[in-house]
Amino acid sequence: MNLLEAFSLSKLFRGHDQKATMTLNNGLILMTLTALCIIVPLDLTQLVFTILGAFCYYVVQTLQSSQQRPKSSKMKGAVNLPVSRRSTEQKDPRDARRSQPKRQVQKSVSLAEIHAQTPVMPIVAPTFVGVGLEAEVKELVQQLLPKPQCQRGVDKLAETIKHLLNSTLPEVEVLGFASSDLSRGRANGVAVPDVDIVLNISPNSLCAKLSQPAKARADQRTLQKWALRASADKLVSAGGFKFRRSGFRGPEPKMTLLVPATCGIFNEAVPIDISVNAVTPLHSAALLSECGNMNPTSKELILLVRRWAKDRGVCHSPKGHFSPYIWSLLTIFYLQVADLPEGGLLPALEQFEAISNLLGPKKRPSQALSTADKPTACAEAAMSKKSMADLLHGFMRFYAYEFAWRSEAVCVRRGHRGPAPLAMPIHIIEHEGKGVTEPGPSVEDPFAPSNNLADSMNVWSFQRMKDELRRAAEILAEDSASLSKLLEPWCPEFPETPEAASPERAQ
Repeated sequence: MNLLEAFSLSKLFRGHDQKATMTLNNGLILMTLTALCIIVPLDLTQLVFTILGAFCYYVVQTLQSSQQRPKSSKMKGAVNLPVSRRSTEQKDPRDARRSQPKRQVQKSVSLAEIHAQTPVMPIVAPTFVGVGLEAEVKELVQQLLPKPQCQRGVDKLAETIKHLLNSTLPEVEVLGFASSDLSRGRANGVAVPDVDIVLNISPNSLCAKLSQPAKARADQRTLQKWALRASADKLVSAGGFKFRRSGFRGPEPKMTLLVPATCGIFNEAVPIDISVNAVTPLHSAALLSECGNMNPTSKELILLVRRWAKDRGVCHSPKGHFSPYIWSLLTIFYLQVADLPEGGLLPALEQFEAISNLLGPKKRPSQALSTADKPTACAEAAMSKKSMADLLHGFMRFYAYEFAWRSEAVCVRRGHRGPAPLAMPIHIIEHEGKGVTEPGPSVEDPFAPSNNLADSMNVWSFQRMKDELRRAAEILAEDSASLSKLLEPWCPEFPETPEAASPERAQ
């Protein structure tokens, strides 16, 4: 008999011995309990419960032994060679994972999963048919301008959402705004959608429909969150929408949903931002439309800047960046204070005829504007003669090198450079772990002058914005400037350690 057969027989006899010992023990226990039940004088009820307890104990022991037998047989069949003769190649790879700490194993698995998630259709830098920066800019502008069919699709989407929410919120009014052409995918499309859907409903109706107490009516944000959750659940369950993220930390809570192509509204899936009783989408659409009416060049520059900010990853507000609405204000302010012999290319916001009624009674001009206050024909002519590439370069150069972010404020309501108004709070940025603070950007909300729209910016996002502005200014200053290089999608490096993902390391 060789060593392998002796080892197998010893394992087999040991298993039979353990089984026989367990059976003998169970029999002895059962016999002992039966004898006690006969000898000890007990009434009938106690005797019945005692016998049932003994029988249950026997059944449990039998089940445990039956569950252990397949495991032992599996282990017995897995032994092919003595332990001393097993090579390193035959070791179970699971043994190495068992020897590692639990936290380290979970971390390695999560990193591997993240590395494995590659986009199906990666978004690359755009290419153009035209030759030269000016030709590329004109070609991109034609691609960015919202087409009539896009707005018709958004209007149809608003009607569909109203129909889906009719059973939950029958009094809701749905408005839709498209800020760009929806037929062309771009970087950060889901993070920063080009479609805003606003649900308008009175707070009293919300409290009644959502069965909330009357004391909650004063908390507008709470009502908005309740309505958003109820609406998103209905759209996902009944309409087939896909939930992507929620943004409840901002001044106006919102959710990002994905409208699938199966809804029959768009040819491809389109991300949307949905909010309740929000005014920012209305103000953004009004500014974009009024700038287009006053001079189409200003609207085109706004769309270019917003596209650049989206591709370079500096307009995702949950990360502390400026939102597309703030980038629109920065563009309007640059056109107001541009250093040109003819003066500013856009007037103060109070002189926007379609916007003045949204500024409130205290900010409306008390008298009709005089001829001197209105934009001159010379300035309008300068706007038309100025090439779009020059305006884009001037915008980047102005905010990268000329504008003093710490001491000046972006205030389109007054339309000239200067410090922040007294009614607007100053945002202080704190460097975590260093005990150092610095003044952050100041961007006045023209429709609520006491609000600083840049109060969510942090150290990392502020530095990234300034770096991107300088990069854009340097690229556009080159003789062989390329819009493809300017709009190359920004992709962050994957952090190997948690410390590498901190804002301090990102600088």
